[in-house]
Amino acid sequence: MQALLLCGGDGTRLRPFTYTQPKSMLPLVNKPLLYYILESFAAAAVEKVVIILGPNGQVIEDLLTTEHPYGLKYEFVYQPEPLGLAHAVQVAGDALQYGPFLMYLGDNLLAEPLRPLIARFEEEKPDALVLLREVKNPQQFGVALLEKGKVVRVEEKPKVPRSNLALVGIYLFSAAIHQAVRRIKPSWRGELEITDAIQELIDQGKTVTSHRLSGWWKDTGSVMDLLEANKYFLKKITPRHDGEVKKSEISGPLVLGKGSQLKNCLIKGPVAIGAGCKISGSVLGPYLSVGDEVEIVNSRISNAIILPRGQIKELSLATGILGERVKVVGSGSKNKDSSLFLGADAVVKF
Repeated sequence: MQALLLCGGDGTRLRPFTYTQPKSMLPLVNKPLLYYILESFAAAAVEKVVIILGPNGQVIEDLLTTEHPYGLKYEFVYQPEPLGLAHAVQVAGDALQYGPFLMYLGDNLLAEPLRPLIARFEEEKPDALVLLREVKNPQQFGVALLEKGKVVRVEEKPKVPRSNLALVGIYLFSAAIHQAVRRIKPSWRGELEITDAIQELIDQGKTVTSHRLSGWWKDTGSVMDLLEANKYFLKKITPRHDGEVKKSEISGPLVLGKGSQLKNCLIKGPVAIGAGCKISGSVLGPYLSVGDEVEIVNSRISNAIILPRGQIKELSLATGILGERVKVVGSGSKNKDSSLFLGADAVVKF
């Protein structure tokens, strides 16, 4: 099985963080979101991954070419403009050798293993196997209508949804999809929609089956979704202390990176702290990830993601994301339950 991984979107809902890096490179528990997806590919015996990249995608190509994680074979295809998911399939056709593939949107995370889904697809041989999830806001998703277990209709973000079954951003396609994406026309959004291509398969009499998810799934398209995903993975950490702890109290799981120092702190796990951090006089957690080489002094921080090399003093942060090299000086006890979302190199003083 080969996979098509889409990492070319602009990530507008995750700005300001996606001004400086692709959304799939944003960290969850100090590991790029991208790596969680690649790990699931490796566990499912996927051998080749074709990655769709946008104008800011060179950082992904450089990383995977240098580190070559999980023993997968990578091929990179650049999509000059985000003209739709079906357009991504078009531009990846040569790299996929116009064969069957697993399609995975690069901002989706799934707890359920992929291998049983691939096995079912290979055994039953439908032209598409789509993943579905019941949601409360189907008008924000592609929506599927089922009859006798088969998908008979799909629509992209309908104003009046015919069901509450949302299309999760993970699909399995036969070679027939390569012809379908070339027969459709742009939607009202000006994009070639993958839902229209799936509907084209249905209209051509092809078989489209589905799998309904029951476990955890997250579309990390917004900052709050990203924090929820970070919280989910923090709950799974195994405590590890590779740094130095002085006069500090720890309750709950803590990962402390190499060379990091905790002094006069209260840790309420789960908390993950990267390498080379200096933290003193602070209350951290729960649900906090701190990147490498961050300095935190006299602060209270929970439910947050702190990217590398920031400097934080006298801050009380109840929820937020702070970008690379951010410098924040709060007002101590006067600053309570604040919420901050600051892009790279921001400087803030209360």
